[in-house]
Amino acid sequence: MILLLSDDDKPAAAGDLRKDETGTWGGSLIFPAEARTAQLLNLAEGRLSIHGREGAFIRPDASDWINSPTGQFRIRIEGDGDAPF
Repeated sequence: MILLLSDDDKPAAAGDLRKDETGTWGGSLIFPAEARTAQLLNLAEGRLSIHGREGAFIRPDASDWINSPTGQFRIRIEGDGDAPF
């Protein structure tokens, strides 16, 4: 999956995303630790592209990355609208 950022940067991410029976979706985006930039640290909302389908999300807590596993930069997101998967 690709994270679409406002400055046309498009970092690749792994994801642990889920959708429930009501269509609500969310989960985690996982990047290598070296991808941790000021832009990603402060990201409050964004868009994902998964196999050409886009979906918007919000990130409710910008400090969520603090508990990332060693070697990873992990953020939690909540879907805003239809899931891109």
